Amino acid sequence: KKKLRSLDPKERAQWLWANIENLDVFLQDVYIYYLGNGFYSIILSKLIDLLTLVFIFTISIYLTSCINYSNISNSHNKLSNIQVDKCYSNLNFFKKILVYFFSFFLVTRLFQFFFIDLKKLNELNCFYKHLLLINEDELQTISWQLIVKKIILLKNQNAIISNVSDSKAKSRLDAHDIANRIMRKENYLIALYNKNILDLKLPLFKYLNLNDTNSILTKTLEWNISLCLFGFVFNEKGQLRSNFLKESHKSILSDQLKKRFLLAGFLNLFFSPLLVLYFLLLYFFRYFNEYKSNPSLISSRQYTPYSEWKLREFNELYHLFQRRLNLSVPEATKYIDQFPKDKTNQFMKFVSFVSGSFAAILGILAIFDPELGINFEITEGRTALFYIGVFGTIWAISHNSIPEDTIVFDPEASLRYVAQFTHHLPKEWDHRFHTNEVKAEFSSLFEMKIVLLIKELTSIILTPFILMFALTKSTDKIIDFFREFSVHINGLGYICTFAMFDFDKEKNLATDPK
Repeated sequence: KKKLRSLDPKERAQWLWANIENLDVFLQDVYIYYLGNGFYSIILSKLIDLLTLVFIFTISIYLTSCINYSNISNSHNKLSNIQVDKCYSNLNFFKKILVYFFSFFLVTRLFQFFFIDLKKLNELNCFYKHLLLINEDELQTISWQLIVKKIILLKNQNAIISNVSDSKAKSRLDAHDIANRIMRKENYLIALYNKNILDLKLPLFKYLNLNDTNSILTKTLEWNISLCLFGFVFNEKGQLRSNFLKESHKSILSDQLKKRFLLAGFLNLFFSPLLVLYFLLLYFFRYFNEYKSNPSLISSRQYTPYSEWKLREFNELYHLFQRRLNLSVPEATKYIDQFPKDKTNQFMKFVSFVSGSFAAILGILAIFDPELGINFEITEGRTALFYIGVFGTIWAISHNSIPEDTIVFDPEASLRYVAQFTHHLPKEWDHRFHTNEVKAEFSSLFEMKIVLLIKELTSIILTPFILMFALTKSTDKIIDFFREFSVHINGLGYICTFAMFDFDKEKNLATDPK
């Protein structure tokens, strides 16, 4: 270690490149560094995430413990009149425990950041700068394909890697292998979701009209599933554990996986009140001003978490997949919006006309007499200025809900254009693009953002029960899946069968449902 510290940055980068112990982790780190746009951008992002967490925790404690809301009416417009003196020292036992727990968590995160993350980021910075000859500014604009070419060229120039256990691992490194190593775990997830291996349904969902994985899966649930599976199925080097390949171990592995789901469910249930409060405040602070300044965003849409797994292709890196989806969004929105809603449009036109008229009248009065807008109360405690804001918001929402008169109704053209990017166009949709059934099916994959936010919040409450009572029923199928759909490649290890794009090798390997 002393000799390593004495090397200059370039020699240190060369030594680290020549002594890679885990090629999967190294390539994943290189890719994450690329996605993060380099050293300083990643540092800033991590610090902002920490500061956001501190802000939300502090403001929630302050609003719930340091304000005497009963004195607001007699405050004489002064914060000091409603603020509780020494409120932090008078916190109840539960809140003090929260403060101590959060302080410990914050210190741990800062320790990890300064003593682990910075070291890794500095090594990656040296690798990019001195071996790939890519500086911070160029990293913002360079394509990943060019970085891969530089890595392969570097491999050819320095063929021997001393600490890689399998000598073939580095010698056969090419663009396909790099993608397979980065996507090793994600490829399994793509197949898991597409083959409907995971049972996420609870009996309660029948009454909530949640009948399929698409309507149940959220980012919260997805994160928990990945956490339970990845640490269990793959070893510390990112390779599939050998006991998953033996059918005789199925019963033991199934029981162990059930215990992991049960433990994850219990921990989620224990922390769910805090998580609900945190995400409620986070979404409120993040989106309130956006929706207030541009109410039309309420009707904006995005692809659901399940559709992202359904539409993603094997070995397709995250940034390429997101680019493909983003290119489809404008036309996908156009497809949804062009369907006629004559009764709704007529009603919205009327609401827009009435609310716009009231906003205009009050606005003109406020222009001619500013004092009138500020002090004149239309209802008790509500001035003209308040109602200008209310009617203006109603007008913006209703006006933006009315489609343009120039829209041409051609759903087939729109959906076929979208399919150029999503690569998803079921045969059942042929000659039915104009029907509400196809629209509803596509809308289930491309939902309103506000609906997805509500689902995320409710998911925090439902996730523990899905983990404990639904996913525990799928453990046998999950174990069978990893055994049946894994193939060994010399120098690469075990990967998902579908990631080799050899679907005809065995008849029992069904192709991707897409």
